[in-house]
Amino acid sequence: MPYKDKNGKFCGFLNAEEKEGSGKFLRRYFLLDEKKSRLYYYKDNPGNLHADYSKTCGEIEIHFISRVSDARKLRPKVDNCFSITYAGRTIYLEAEDGDDLEGWIKALNDASKITVPVKHEDLGNGKKDSRAGFTAEIAGGVVCKIPMKYNKIQVSDEEPGSSDESPNESSGLSASAMQSYISGYCVKQGGMRKNWKRRYFVFSESGFQYYSSDRAKEPLRTLPKTDIIDVRRSSSGHSSRDNLFEVVTAKRTFYIQCDDPADTDKWVNMMKQNLPTTQISLTKLTGPNGEAIEDAESTEAANELSGDGSDPGVS
Repeated sequence: MPYKDKNGKFCGFLNAEEKEGSGKFLRRYFLLDEKKSRLYYYKDNPGNLHADYSKTCGEIEIHFISRVSDARKLRPKVDNCFSITYAGRTIYLEAEDGDDLEGWIKALNDASKITVPVKHEDLGNGKKDSRAGFTAEIAGGVVCKIPMKYNKIQVSDEEPGSSDESPNESSGLSASAMQSYISGYCVKQGGMRKNWKRRYFVFSESGFQYYSSDRAKEPLRTLPKTDIIDVRRSSSGHSSRDNLFEVVTAKRTFYIQCDDPADTDKWVNMMKQNLPTTQISLTKLTGPNGEAIEDAESTEAANELSGDGSDPGVS
């Protein structure tokens, strides 16, 4: 089992396949620093090494981790093997025993989950939390303090006030318990900061939704199926990102990274099959002479080129 050091950080020895696909595992000391959002690994316990030799062999940014899972079936010759998938690559690790394996998987999955701040509630003694924020409005010349509502939290990596998405609605079920065509963890690019974060995605009759985790009950965003113009494998210039697909709306293209090519194909095919049959695809929107019209809002242009958008008074 991984143990906690005197600073409360999970740590312990694991055998790591540092060079992907080599089959050669080296004994390394791992240290999970949740405050810095890093998983460090060393040649030995840094507490036992001289300061000049206690440098890390490498590190993994926790926010880039998309999956930590049992890999004993994938690598049957490696005892107690599990894998970490991050930034498009997979690292295989060997634990000491079954308990050690389960402990590391749980610790890493918990550390890489995205959490949403809890709304301020009544403290239970009839008093409101005095630290809660408020907005000021003027009514009849009097300044009124109105407590801020935290039930709908705007997440920092999203675009505020996007009009191409419907309001977030909670079904009362956790994301993993909802009926869906397909669901699972992926990594998406933010709309404003362009950082990449791990989210739990659900594609169902309600549309394309993503949540902070599989246990969350309220989606961070909902894209109605009728707002989705196209779903396709990404051909954009994200050179450091493999297994990307795009969900295209009239106002934004969402870039989403899966764990492997099979998952990418599964998401793209399942979404295409269950979008409305009248949906217009960007890749198929052309004029009468075969010229491509790239803009999603250029339907009127296509009609004009084909004669549908002409003045009704002209024959």
